[in-house]
Amino acid sequence: MEKAIRDAAIVANLAALFRTLDAARTRTLDASAAADAGAINQAVGAALGVDTLLDEARALFSAAIALHRGR
Repeated sequence: MEKAIRDAAIVANLAALFRTLDAARTRTLDASAAADAGAINQAVGAALGVDTLLDEARALFSAAIALHRGR
């Protein structure tokens, strides 16, 4: 793969990784705030989907690393 194309793919994967982890962070902050306020059902609801976001983040990270190692 051409270096410029590979580098662009790595940059895109890392940017998507950042956005995905930021979304997971936001959900966990919301869940934590709700839990601290005693709203346990709301906290659990806010945390739903974090597992999926973390799976997506792992896939994006792995793709970026695989592209880098494929040089």
